[in-house]
Amino acid sequence: MESPVHEHRAKSPHRLRYAVYTVSSSRYKAIKEGRDFTDPTGDLAENLIESAGNSVVIRKVLPDEESSIKRELKSALKEADVIILCGGTGLHPEDVTVEAASGIFEKEIRGFGELFRHLSFQSIGSAAMLSRATAGICRGKAIFCLPGSTKGVELALKKLILPEAGHIIWVARGYKNGS
Repeated sequence: MESPVHEHRAKSPHRLRYAVYTVSSSRYKAIKEGRDFTDPTGDLAENLIESAGNSVVIRKVLPDEESSIKRELKSALKEADVIILCGGTGLHPEDVTVEAASGIFEKEIRGFGELFRHLSFQSIGSAAMLSRATAGICRGKAIFCLPGSTKGVELALKKLILPEAGHIIWVARGYKNGS
């Protein structure tokens, strides 16, 4: 007999639309000034998402500004099922991703941050407590706030987000697959 979790996953959507944002004032400034820059974290997130059979419908770099992040989140909710914010989740005074996103959460997914820090602790030790990685639901969509490091994004996507995103969306939409 299958567990309810397995039954839920079987009924959940398997191909989702993602928005991937890199939150970095230095990269944003480079774009505005027409300079070359790299975005290894955003590139990795996009690759992992698409390799899992999903699509990335939005990919942007944002400044570390609460108002800019909130504005983009509200816009992304119209197109994406899952929103990934990479960066701005630490303790630095300019890290405002968590404040911006949590302000629009209807429900917080507390287990995400707890599990992320637990898994991070296994590889980086007590420094894991500096992460404020979090997630929440808004209008039947999932929003994940991840660190800006490639290792953190890889851990979150491979171990937590990609395996459960469809299930999260299905439950958040009242056991329905539509948007």
